[in-house]
Amino acid sequence: MRLNKIILSACLCTSLLMGRGEEININFKNLEIPDLMKIVSKILDKNILFEQDVSGKVDFVSNKPVDKEDVLNILMYTLEPKGFTIVDNNGILRLVRINDASKYNLPVVKNTIDSYQMITEVFTVPNVNVDVVSSKIRHLISTSAKLVTDKDSNAIIITDFVSNIKTMKSVIDLISVDAKKYIEEVKLKSLQAADIQPELVLMAKTIYNEQVETEKVAILLNKDTNSLMFVGKESNVKYLVEYLKGVDAKGSLVAKTVEVVNLKNAEAKAVVTMITGIIANKQYKNPNDKPYVSSDEESNSVILMGQRDELEYYKELVGKLDTDRQQVYVQAKIIEISETGLKNVGIQYGLTGFASSTGGLATFTSNLNGGSVPTIALSSSNIGGLNPLTLKNGLALGATINLLNQNKAADIVSEPSLLCLNNKESSFYVGKKMSIKTGTTTTTGGTISDNTTREDIGLTLKVKPRISNGDKVTLDINTIVEDVDRTKTTNGQPDTTKKDIKTTAIVNNGESIILGGYIWDKKEMTEDKVPLLGDIPFLGALFRNTYETKDKINLVVVITPYIVPKTKDLTYVRNQLAELKILEDKYTKEAVLRLEKQKIDAEKEYIEKDKQLLDLEDDKADVKEDRADFEADKKEYFDDKNADELEKLQKIQEKQAELEAERLEKEQELLKEQKILEEEKAQKEAEIKAELEAKQSNQETK
Repeated sequence: MRLNKIILSACLCTSLLMGRGEEININFKNLEIPDLMKIVSKILDKNILFEQDVSGKVDFVSNKPVDKEDVLNILMYTLEPKGFTIVDNNGILRLVRINDASKYNLPVVKNTIDSYQMITEVFTVPNVNVDVVSSKIRHLISTSAKLVTDKDSNAIIITDFVSNIKTMKSVIDLISVDAKKYIEEVKLKSLQAADIQPELVLMAKTIYNEQVETEKVAILLNKDTNSLMFVGKESNVKYLVEYLKGVDAKGSLVAKTVEVVNLKNAEAKAVVTMITGIIANKQYKNPNDKPYVSSDEESNSVILMGQRDELEYYKELVGKLDTDRQQVYVQAKIIEISETGLKNVGIQYGLTGFASSTGGLATFTSNLNGGSVPTIALSSSNIGGLNPLTLKNGLALGATINLLNQNKAADIVSEPSLLCLNNKESSFYVGKKMSIKTGTTTTTGGTISDNTTREDIGLTLKVKPRISNGDKVTLDINTIVEDVDRTKTTNGQPDTTKKDIKTTAIVNNGESIILGGYIWDKKEMTEDKVPLLGDIPFLGALFRNTYETKDKINLVVVITPYIVPKTKDLTYVRNQLAELKILEDKYTKEAVLRLEKQKIDAEKEYIEKDKQLLDLEDDKADVKEDRADFEADKKEYFDDKNADELEKLQKIQEKQAELEAERLEKEQELLKEQKILEEEKAQKEAEIKAELEAKQSNQETK
């Protein structure tokens, strides 16, 4: 190092003796960059300001004299890999970062000059669209260069090193060469050139791709001669000219007015679609009177052409559609909840709702809150414009997740945030790509190779918010969970699984919605052993116990929308959420303290109830004895009562038997009397019959 400095000093002295000589001899090895900057400053007789430290060493071997101006180039080549360069500001050389060089008043030129520093050059591109050209030559510029285009002048503004700019201009000259245009002028007879020109311009934009320079057609107006000049590709120009001549010959077009409406908020393409639908549903006696609408995506403008009075209506409609769109800041928490951990936490604090489901999380939150408004939240009910009930529920849910996370019952996998435009979908994806074996291939040489495919494995979240009246947000939510089935199929290749949930919910500003349903089994092997003894080879197995633990894991997605007020920005919402996070942490501690107090109160209550149970056991024994005495008295009473009733029953039966005997005796007497009457009746009938027969015999004799 000492010898190196001696050599440099000798070279420096030689340079100084030469005065303003054009060439110097210089060689160095392992020279510190700051020392090189000092040497260059003396050789050039210029001051160098370096406010930042640049470390490193550099070697330079020369077998012939070097131009004195090239010494500065050597320094710049050394600094460039370090991310620094030299800028000349009013005769003072400054060491600056390359990325910031454009901020230090670099020379602005129209034609490339020889310079040792970065410059800013402005040059026009002939014949070719400047945006198309710039997209083709961006790879030629340095990584720290700045390049912008000016469509109005078809010019490029670039800040870079001179050598890179020269290379880029050479490539542009090759691209734009021979871009010849065809020109034809048409003088109109029936139509006004100023009226028909906008329609032809829109027609040319619709038919031909303006991004391709050779396809583009320019249409120029000459009011003095009532003519139009077409400049572009010959076939394209002839098609438009033929169309114009046919229309001009018919003279059927009505003079039209063109209105260009620049949009600030809405998308021009979407507005054009809506207006086109309205125009399509209207009936026109003359089809040529129908307005024409188009869009210019580059300027986000809507172009209207038609009769002036009708265009005023559509212009007003476009203005109403171009409203400031409100934003919604959506926070999501992707959480894995352990069923076993959730049960343990619930048992620890005496809470219910242990099931590892979305309902279990909600129930757990309700129990944690205890149905009371947190005292912390009462003094901060204006955070983010949230109402006290929403704030209370949000704090309770956040405290629940914090509590479960602290007790290792829940694992917060990701906390993505999405800033969404009102009524526009936004998405989030967390996951990875996995190689999955799909089969094997055997080559002619007998080599076996696996065939694989790349599959997305993870969670996709799509949210489309729509702000309603009364600080309510309608959420269209789509969650997609893709995974690999851990069990293999018969051919040894795993299957992929996909769970897709689509739902729509209406929630208050700041209110959370919980999505779940993706559950999988988790198995782990746990080993318990006696210290030292369990590590003994062979015999240690007697002092070890290995067992399998099973658990169920539920993937839960918690989504919370926050409406960004029209008079506020995202920073305001973030500050409010930061304050809400502080309250959430405080409420978590308050909730844990409240739970511990509840647990102690419950233990005291259990002890008091146990005492009451002991007293009840004594009362129960006394009641049991009284019950036995009562049962004995009851049995004696019923025995006496049954005996009396049995005696009465026997007397009744005896009386019934006597009455039955009397009845039978009377029946026998009646039967005897009836038999005597029947015999007397028969005898009487026989006597009457004999008398009648005797009378009849006498009459016959007479």
